Amino acid sequence: MLPRRVRPIAGWSIVVVVALIGAALLATVWSTRASILAASDAVRCGQADAIEQAVRSDLADLEGIPESPQLGAILHEHHDEGLRYLAMVEGRGLPVALAAAGTASGTGAASTLARSRAAGCKIDEVAGRLRMELRSLRKMKAGGGMRFVIEIEPIQATELRDAATLTLGVGVLAALALLGVAFVLIRREARRQADATARERERRLASLGEMSAVLAHEIKNPLASLKGNAQLLARMLPEGAKPRAKADRVVDEAVRLEQLTNDLLQFVRTGTIHRVAVDPGALVREAAASVAAAQVEPGTPPLVTVETAAAPPRWPLDAGRIRQVVINLVDNAICAGAPVAVTVGHARGALVIEVADRGPGVEPDDRDKIFEPFFTGKTQGTGLGLAVVRRVVELHHGTIAVLPNPGGGAVFRAELPED
Repeated sequence: MLPRRVRPIAGWSIVVVVALIGAALLATVWSTRASILAASDAVRCGQADAIEQAVRSDLADLEGIPESPQLGAILHEHHDEGLRYLAMVEGRGLPVALAAAGTASGTGAASTLARSRAAGCKIDEVAGRLRMELRSLRKMKAGGGMRFVIEIEPIQATELRDAATLTLGVGVLAALALLGVAFVLIRREARRQADATARERERRLASLGEMSAVLAHEIKNPLASLKGNAQLLARMLPEGAKPRAKADRVVDEAVRLEQLTNDLLQFVRTGTIHRVAVDPGALVREAAASVAAAQVEPGTPPLVTVETAAAPPRWPLDAGRIRQVVINLVDNAICAGAPVAVTVGHARGALVIEVADRGPGVEPDDRDKIFEPFFTGKTQGTGLGLAVVRRVVELHHGTIAVLPNPGGGAVFRAELPED
């Protein structure tokens, strides 16, 4: 038994490890990208500082008020460092260029990167460029106090950002690949465990079936003889006498054992089905009516109502097996609490049969156990009825589940696909 327990734990541990590696990789890449972006901001500020100081020095060396050719020479000298625009301006808001070199990035709204980094200096970002205004140029030999605007293309910072984006993309793809592998492993592990559970259940059912068949066969003949002789003995004894009561008790117990053997044989025989096209509404109405007729008293309201308006006209079913399914479900529902509502419909490519009662309902912990052989909440019964129901439904490649009834009680819902 030990290997059977260890294998699922080992399988799930691999899944968890792969998922954790993927999540850790994604977190690492994201953290690295954040660090690179912070470094690129520092690089941009450093580049702006260097070009600002170089331009200030070049402007201070000029004689008189600079003109466009002189500004163009400065722009050409620092072009490789990222200088893209240099202009002497006047006015506020959107200043007018008196002399300029290069192409401005436009007059769009600027997002400020840094303020008051140096006396009289401000750095804005406009259309991917760094825009700075030089307000005070005291070292100029003439035209002191003129205002200049420079625009810088942050080459190194852009390369860092592109590298960070590429790294993030590669990391995300790797993390998604690992998470995808983890997802596939999770589904495969879940399917493997479900298959193992199903095989184990089938093995137990097969063993139970073999044992039940042998037991029922060995008991049936002696039991028939016992019941017959007990019935004869009861008829020979006078009514009301104590020996007659004891004989009747023997007959009742013999009948109960006979029902148990019949249930066992019925459970064993649910191995194959033979589908033919039938009217599912008529089949369900007839089966439900046979149960209700045996339990209802004359003059009382009906115990069972059947709604088949949404039922398909024909459906491939093993009519005898499905009739037994309906009988078992309706009988259980009446015992749980009448009135019982039976509905036949069609949804998601499957025939749907619902049997709703007004009883106490089924506890959530018992909703799977209730279909196991010999599990019963009744004071009388074998606990094989719902086991037979599930086996017949599964032989039709369908599913059955018990759900809470919104009005109180339980709803048994069977879905039977067309093939």
